[in-house]
Amino acid sequence: AALAIALVLVRTDPGITASETSVAAQLASAADVVTLPWKPTDSPAFAGVAGEVRWSDSLQAGVMTLRGLPANDPAEAQYQLWIIDPERSPQPVDGGVFDMPQGATEAIVTINAKLRVDDPTTFAITLEQPGGVVVSDGPLLVVAATSS
Repeated sequence: AALAIALVLVRTDPGITASETSVAAQLASAADVVTLPWKPTDSPAFAGVAGEVRWSDSLQAGVMTLRGLPANDPAEAQYQLWIIDPERSPQPVDGGVFDMPQGATEAIVTINAKLRVDDPTTFAITLEQPGGVVVSDGPLLVVAATSS
């Protein structure tokens, strides 16, 4: 869990870090990058969440940008990304856990897929116990999905 948290880059200013630049450079050179906007679900607390997911199947790498995500207390709960690839399995793949600290306005998170995903159709965020879970019982707070 500490490694996944270390990969999370949370900021309150619009600068890009060296780690983000590395992932962004890799994604910029990949021909198969998909960009999907976040869409809130029925949960009113997450109605203002915006941003996007950028993912490359060939690189097995991606980055999420989130604006307006409510702060969490990492001692109580952490956000967890799920990647749905129906060709791989009906079960979503853990994409890592991350936090949104008090006062942060934006988070840029490097996706840390625990298993290979070759054709993800949906990325979803839940709020889970610290360190995340193996199987989530939801609810989905924000979702980025292909239109097909």
